[in-house]
Amino acid sequence: MDPQEEVIGTFLQIALALNRAVGEQKGIEPLLSTATYTYSAPTPSWGWEEIGRKVEEVEASLEVLPPQRAAYVRDLLQAFALMVREGMGEQIPYAQRVATYLQVPGERVPRATIQALEEELRRLLVEAGYPDDLAVAIPQWREKQTVQGQALMDLAHTFLERARQETERRIMPLPPGHQVVLSFPQNYPYRGYSDYARDYQGRVFLNGDIGWEVPSLKHVLCHEAFPGHQTYSALREWCYREGRLPVEATLYFSNTPITPVVEGMAEIGQEVLGLVETVDDRIYEAYNRFSSAISTNLAFDCNADGMDKETAITRLMETTYVSRTFAEKRYHFWTHPLWCTGFPHYWYGRELMRECYARMKEKNRLPEFFRMVYTEPHTVRSLREAVQSSLSQGE
Repeated sequence: MDPQEEVIGTFLQIALALNRAVGEQKGIEPLLSTATYTYSAPTPSWGWEEIGRKVEEVEASLEVLPPQRAAYVRDLLQAFALMVREGMGEQIPYAQRVATYLQVPGERVPRATIQALEEELRRLLVEAGYPDDLAVAIPQWREKQTVQGQALMDLAHTFLERARQETERRIMPLPPGHQVVLSFPQNYPYRGYSDYARDYQGRVFLNGDIGWEVPSLKHVLCHEAFPGHQTYSALREWCYREGRLPVEATLYFSNTPITPVVEGMAEIGQEVLGLVETVDDRIYEAYNRFSSAISTNLAFDCNADGMDKETAITRLMETTYVSRTFAEKRYHFWTHPLWCTGFPHYWYGRELMRECYARMKEKNRLPEFFRMVYTEPHTVRSLREAVQSSLSQGE
């Protein structure tokens, strides 16, 4: 067997074995791309120790791969090695797990950053005619912006089609035949969710039981569909089928340094498409970053410092002015056995991609940036390096 194929084959077996082992331990499988790709390697029945040995074996053999490919695999192996340690029962600090899994700072968002976001939000609300007390202004704003029922469904389809058109115009063509079906299930556990299968077929679910603020609806559709998860998944599949993407780049594995790139791009999708157009859009963008920063810090409070459930829920309600139902769902998200260490990828992924996008836009390098994000394998580290390399070439 070709040495490169042998190394990549073992690497894929590690991913499949970890998917099974972590899934059994955490209650949900972390490899989210198995619905799209059928991997030729069978899932081994390796235990934690054997998976750990295989990680070391592949890491020691990476010199057979081209440098960029080897670096990408190494980044994932570092996350896999920590999963093995955690799976074997080692008690690893939350901050260390976040930093190693995601390649982002294992720390809270600085208080000064949150205060600046709060002031920006207050300023925008006052400019729009609301009181300068956020506890009063935000509920008033929500009530004025809320749409539901048939009006919600009609508006969602309008936003979805517009986002698709702007994605093809500003980013790149989508695969022929790419379909996204929008539905509004009742008694749905999530607010919004993207489900991509294969053959360019996707679904986006929006909770049909609740009212949606119009700017929030636009943001979520950009996040879940265009240019977010549906776009990323469809372009990935297209590139792989055409032989432009190596097989290891098809993995979308939770708690790895891939996810801040993907979630971050989805979070800035509305801005990238030029759809932050009104003062209400800007209010929502400011509120989204503000509440995300607070939620990220509460995730650290709960997972690193043991803050109790009621304190965390109350604090989220008092600082972001959400309902108890919403706060409880968010608490269960950031304390979930699997998602707890992935939750910071929203804040840190958004900030990463905002920075990279702004730098590449300033130098008129957006086509190259979009090619990096959607058609190349990247982790947080490798994307930063690719952006810096691109910008250095123009100096």
